[in-house]
Amino acid sequence: MADKAIEIVDVTFRHKIPRPRFLKPWHSVNGPGIFGLNFALEKGAIIGLVGPNGAGKTTLLRVLAGINKIDQGTVLLDGTDLSESSESLGHELRSNVGHMPEQVRWSGRATVRQTIEQFAEMRSKTIDTHKLLKLVGLLSKRDSTLDELSQGMRQRLSLAIALMGNPKILLLDEPFNGLDPVAAKSVEKMIKQLASRGVAIIISSHQVDGLVDLIDNLLLIHRGQIIADGSIDQIETILGLDNRIELSGLGDIPPFETILENGVVIEQTIEATDWRCVIQHPDVNLIENLIARGHKITEWRRKSPDIVELLCCATGLEIEEIGMDIQPTTMVPLRNTGEEE
Repeated sequence: MADKAIEIVDVTFRHKIPRPRFLKPWHSVNGPGIFGLNFALEKGAIIGLVGPNGAGKTTLLRVLAGINKIDQGTVLLDGTDLSESSESLGHELRSNVGHMPEQVRWSGRATVRQTIEQFAEMRSKTIDTHKLLKLVGLLSKRDSTLDELSQGMRQRLSLAIALMGNPKILLLDEPFNGLDPVAAKSVEKMIKQLASRGVAIIISSHQVDGLVDLIDNLLLIHRGQIIADGSIDQIETILGLDNRIELSGLGDIPPFETILENGVVIEQTIEATDWRCVIQHPDVNLIENLIARGHKITEWRRKSPDIVELLCCATGLEIEEIGMDIQPTTMVPLRNTGEEE
């Protein structure tokens, strides 16, 4: 069994919302956050952390990075309970975890080289800034000011700083934002190389599609709780979203009710000259049968669930409840059983 880089047990953190009173101007109440989370991240693994806005993704990353102090729970680093360390929990995490926030507003007249050197001076170990800039593709921009950088270049600078000190764990919050396809592929290749060296990586994202070929496992989070944990195939099977294909064709839609032996049509769209449908558990010879009957198939592919489908199946909620509902700050999120506390 692979070694665990980090493990959290029953970890809870809730944001403090100011609620001043006449005699207690500093009074606050517990707001949203993360609730009793349990999961382990193995060395060399790439985990996709997926959920809608406000699900708790960034909060969880800030807890793992040692920025937010947990309210309760246990954090183990390399199997060692950090509560028993002589150093603070936050210090231990910051010494071993590299964190790339979703947005860093890099601006000013300082150059890229000056900026990364300033961050390197805060480290106890010597940092090869030239090597870091080369690694993230910013070496040619080392003398450019921060104001001259594009959004993609700013993302690369954030990544370079997250990689300082050769962290054992790397947390990436929407790392592909602002990157063109070529740059995104370059970052993806870098992530795989780091994982091959034993670095444990968590990638936070709003989308599942872009992570399918990159991650080993998926953590689906909603209202501060993990509602699905495992490989994408495992989660699809558990939620009943496995073995689906999407078909498109020209002309009249085939009479699937007479053609299919085992499969089920779960979605279909008919236009004037073409059609599209999604079939779950299709017959092995379905495509051959359709072509033999004279139907024109223009495209067929495996249908992967998107985040909305995953959330709806895992929580039992409708799309409107997930996407439009405004969660009160005092509300504790859905449990895995679908009940509220």
